[in-house]
Amino acid sequence: MRLESAGAVMVVCAACRSTLTRDGEAARRIGHMADLVEDGSVVQLGTRGRVGQQGFRVLGRLRLQYDAGAWNEWYIVFDDGRFGWLSDADAQYAVTRRHEGADTSLLPSFDDLRAGGPLKVGGTLYTVSDIRRCRCVGGEGELPVQAGDGWDARVTDARRGAEFVTVDYSDAAPAVYTGTSGAVQFDAGTLRAKEDVEGGAGRYRGQMLPLDCPNCAGTVSIAVAMATQVVCPSCGSLLDCSGERAEIIEANRRAARFRSTVPLGARGTLGGTQYEVIGIMRCAVPDDASEPEWTEYLLFNASRGYLWLVETQEGWQRVTVCDAWPEVSNDASARWRKRGWTRRYAYDARVEQVFGAFNWRVRRGDVSRVTDFAGHTDMLTREESGNEVVWSHAVPMSGTTVAQAFGLSMPKASASVARSMAGDDDEGLGTIAVLATMVLLVLTDSVAFPAVLLGIALVWAPLLVSGRAGGIGRGLMED
Repeated sequence: MRLESAGAVMVVCAACRSTLTRDGEAARRIGHMADLVEDGSVVQLGTRGRVGQQGFRVLGRLRLQYDAGAWNEWYIVFDDGRFGWLSDADAQYAVTRRHEGADTSLLPSFDDLRAGGPLKVGGTLYTVSDIRRCRCVGGEGELPVQAGDGWDARVTDARRGAEFVTVDYSDAAPAVYTGTSGAVQFDAGTLRAKEDVEGGAGRYRGQMLPLDCPNCAGTVSIAVAMATQVVCPSCGSLLDCSGERAEIIEANRRAARFRSTVPLGARGTLGGTQYEVIGIMRCAVPDDASEPEWTEYLLFNASRGYLWLVETQEGWQRVTVCDAWPEVSNDASARWRKRGWTRRYAYDARVEQVFGAFNWRVRRGDVSRVTDFAGHTDMLTREESGNEVVWSHAVPMSGTTVAQAFGLSMPKASASVARSMAGDDDEGLGTIAVLATMVLLVLTDSVAFPAVLLGIALVWAPLLVSGRAGGIGRGLMED
């Protein structure tokens, strides 16, 4: 057995899935690794990439699963001969290497960690982004740890802007890995081709596959190789799709149905990329009936990954998850992309209804704490739920843009808003005329008063003819 990595202590045979460990110059079989469930990642053994000025190549992989989902940890070798890890969580990447000189004696215990709380590593203060108890469910290639099936791990991730740190509490002494999130560039020629995925599994990531619900035998569509769960549209049962077959993990007493502006399964082109709506959630603020509900659509493209559309009474937003986190000095403000953001809203959000497929387990009744920070016209959102914190960036979109993207008829509300916007210009002109008239009355004497009246008539006459002056007058009286 020839290992490329000097730090590798284990390799999974690609032919028989035997787990081999290095014993001197010989290889010794210590077990068997289960076949990896096809997850559709474009990364593979041999993939080359670059982060900053440092290139790397993929040598091995661990597939780790936790209570709400799963992700890949790719073992990589850098061009300078050192080794590290490429974290691949649904096409969100982070590259880290072990921080050998880190003082772990002052680190908090795993049980004392809190998502959103501080974590000081090597004199740098980070914010804890997630805390996970996970289990190895598969692996391939060369690995620096003896991680057979059932190997348990306790890990936490923390962030500071684009800086990324992972602390592995699996052993008695924690291991620290530092690096960056996002900004990973791959050599396209070394990534898995669509044809390779289709040939290996007979299906490709994101393909909608019909499935019989184990509860009611109704037809359920799942997004192959990325759906962790799916909700049956007939009986409302929540189905676990993380294994090779769907199993009921929760049977709802009644089917929750609702009509959405964009239907499940709809395909639309945004920014030149075609996405498919694979999941829909309707959310509300618990215990406050005065707050209107809103709808969140999970969109997917096999090459570009995930995108969110959010529909509220105020309009539409296009939402992406932040790779680099904002700097938050206090709860009142944040700084991101060299801009200041001011907190506008803080509230609880509860999932009222959920349909389709998601890349993590979401259930009706799940509650998260949401804080919105306003920029100019866009919004930064921090969402805290359980042991995880996520930042996202929302940019407003018009209802017309969404309708055109998905081939929908333009909402009547959008047409009326367009008409009212045209009227607003005239109303603004009338208001300016009133203010200007008042100023003239103050600055002029009684001799010029007839001229002022003539000016009023000339400005207001067109508005009276169009029928808009009445609205302006009412607006001024209401103010």
